[in-house]
Amino acid sequence: MINRLFYIFSFLFVFTVCVAKSKEKPLSLWYDSPAGNWNEALPIGNGHSGAMVFGGVDFERLQLNENTLYSGEPSVIFKDVKVTPEMFDKVTDLMKEEKYKEATNLVCKNWLGRLHQYYQPFADLQIKNNKSGKVSNYKRELDISEAIVSTQYVQNGIKYKREIFASNPENVIVVHLKSNKPEGIDISINFTSEHPTSVQKSKNDRLIVHGKAPGYVERRTFEQIEAWGDQYKHPELYDEEGNRKFDKRVLYGDEIDNKGMLFEAQIKPVLPSGGVCEITDSGIHVSGTDEVYFVMSLATSYNGYDKSPSKEGIDPAQKAADILDKAVAYDYMNLKKRHLDDYHNLFDRVKFELVSDKKQLNLPTDERIIRFAEKADPALSALLFQYGRYLMISGSRQNGQPLNLQGLWNKDIVPPWNCGYTMNINLEMNYWMAEVANLSECQEPLFTLIKELSETGTETARNMYGRRGWVAHHNTSLWRESLPNDNVPSASFWPMVQGWLCSHLWEHYLYSGDKEFLKKTAYPLTKGAAEFFADWLIDDGKGHLVTPVGVSPENQFIAPDGQATTLSMGPTMDMAIIRETFENTVFMAELLDLDSDFRKELKEKLPRLLPYQIGSRGQLQEWMYDFKEPDPTHRHLSHLYGFYPGNQITPDKTPDLFNAVKQTLTIRGDAATGWSMGWKINCWARLLDGNHTYKIIRNLFNPVQFGPKNRNGGGLYSNLLDACPPFQIDGNFGYTAGVAEMLMQSHAGFIQLLPALPDVWSKGAVSGLKARGNFEVSMQWKQGQLTQATVLSNKGKECRLRTAVPVTIKQGRNVIASSSSITLNGKKYYETVFATTTGASYRVIPVQ
Repeated sequence: MINRLFYIFSFLFVFTVCVAKSKEKPLSLWYDSPAGNWNEALPIGNGHSGAMVFGGVDFERLQLNENTLYSGEPSVIFKDVKVTPEMFDKVTDLMKEEKYKEATNLVCKNWLGRLHQYYQPFADLQIKNNKSGKVSNYKRELDISEAIVSTQYVQNGIKYKREIFASNPENVIVVHLKSNKPEGIDISINFTSEHPTSVQKSKNDRLIVHGKAPGYVERRTFEQIEAWGDQYKHPELYDEEGNRKFDKRVLYGDEIDNKGMLFEAQIKPVLPSGGVCEITDSGIHVSGTDEVYFVMSLATSYNGYDKSPSKEGIDPAQKAADILDKAVAYDYMNLKKRHLDDYHNLFDRVKFELVSDKKQLNLPTDERIIRFAEKADPALSALLFQYGRYLMISGSRQNGQPLNLQGLWNKDIVPPWNCGYTMNINLEMNYWMAEVANLSECQEPLFTLIKELSETGTETARNMYGRRGWVAHHNTSLWRESLPNDNVPSASFWPMVQGWLCSHLWEHYLYSGDKEFLKKTAYPLTKGAAEFFADWLIDDGKGHLVTPVGVSPENQFIAPDGQATTLSMGPTMDMAIIRETFENTVFMAELLDLDSDFRKELKEKLPRLLPYQIGSRGQLQEWMYDFKEPDPTHRHLSHLYGFYPGNQITPDKTPDLFNAVKQTLTIRGDAATGWSMGWKINCWARLLDGNHTYKIIRNLFNPVQFGPKNRNGGGLYSNLLDACPPFQIDGNFGYTAGVAEMLMQSHAGFIQLLPALPDVWSKGAVSGLKARGNFEVSMQWKQGQLTQATVLSNKGKECRLRTAVPVTIKQGRNVIASSSSITLNGKKYYETVFATTTGASYRVIPVQ
């Protein structure tokens, strides 16, 4: 035991020395001017509420969000969609006759609903500085090692500092202001809101804003709805004759039978060293002090996805008051300490260092992004990796909501793409990095969404399709809509969501080994997904089972008649998801000794599933037939699902398909929207090509809408948030997952160390990455070669390592295993297999 602790300490000491230089400066985004717009503001969050902080001097703005504030309620969910046996047969007959456009038109007319409801902004907190005068030494910073935004400046010779953070333990946002002169602070605070229903008022020791969100929002124009003939789907906007009832598509209060979510924020000032504080309906005025802090709570009437927030909701005023009263029992130092203790428990699990020169480190973050294309800045790459972990901790915590298209942060009543949960890539990409980046607990909101969506999806499977199990489609919201929505067939009709979502449950089991989770959560939900798929499949007339109607999101193909269209039988992604779902269901059922008859059914259907095919260009075929496509460089990589995030295609087991994936990515090209570049980073890392992976990373560090060149396309805003554009947070999480994939892979039955390390990252260190089998991996490397690693076994399973150099494994002073070589695709690798003990660490030592 002493020897083991000695070696663990030795590794940690070496790693600490390695990262000491970076610890002198915090992991921070910093700027020398306030945010000029929302895409330059800095995000904070506690997994429930959050803010975008602008860092102004004369006026500070906190744009606030709370992740249950959505428009609508369960009663506005459209449910009048049914696939009749007659219409199903008609569509599938047209498919078999290759009349794809006709089939697509029928599906659009008969099988689609309408858009889901919208994530809403809450309010703004405005802080007015009543002092005036010249400002110098300005600095705005987000320290992601502390999860604190600070603003510092000198005005009239007085030094000022603001600290703002969102505390998960207390579920509040805290704003602390300090000056170095006794009466340096003179500020006014008030709330504003985009919602016309909002009202500000004072109440005893606090300021309050309350209101009601829209009872209905629709982003499609009247012209679009009418061109589609979809007026009957929108009774809120049209009468029975199809005439418009309003000239607007955002409805409040009496316009929508008083439906809508209630919300309330409360803020209380605390003056530790005295001063003057006045609270009126106009706001809060604080003066004559050198220090003040404000504690703010946000709450809504949300009471579950299946309850009306206007009629069955909780009282947001009481909830906000209870949260605030508990929080202000702590003084500022204790509020901050409790926030830091909670945050460090998650964030500090993973350390990652790459080396940049001092000149780069001393530049503001926006300038570093601009210069990234001119000269590699590895430390900025490492910062963006950790920024993804920061955003995950800030946006997704226990008993909260999952991260949507913009995570926790949204300023618009009618946001892009509803700011909902887009489930043909975006929601899932948000959580790719959770396990490997050692933030497993942050997936709890996603698992809750899957459970709730399975409940509405069971109704849809039964009432719309007349089939077993559960089904969901392209999009959902807080209200867990499971019907196909909108009139865009390339995206809307996609009854495959449940399979992809359940893969996250399976991955959680692979990383944790939690058999109780497998039994109570993963298996029942995955079995329901498999039941629907088993009933959905049809024979293609050639002995294969295929999906009768599907899309390769969100792509098109050119049909034999020359028309570009979307729907076909058996798209590759459909078949990959079903194959994975069936195999996982069988494995779990056998492990738990459950449902022998259903196991038998799936085992009989598995070998009949349409297999992968290689097309005429050497690419992995995207559809059942080798169709041409209007856009060969399409942003989606849907047909690569079995390669990433799945594990059906590997160089060991399927080398021909592995090479077809590479050809597919080559045809798709390296340019893309922000989130699509995140996907490509992961795929090129899986192809074991670190330098090509880094080419995509260089493309991602494209400064969007700022800088002298004002470059277009996907990339990053100055606050390092992903630009699709507009802002979508999935690209941040896709990047973090991709970097982890470059450093370590564990999907193919072994742990591969540094599988896709680019030349530009020749020296570095990482600790705390998680591998499947519940292993924790730490590594150092120089000149692109592994110099030392440690594997911590949390479950006592056999460990299989693959490295580019031969290694020996030591536990304490004892050598317990040595590597043997294998050759794969003309390249030599070394494999080492050794038994582990729960809680033990193992040193991986390269052989000189």
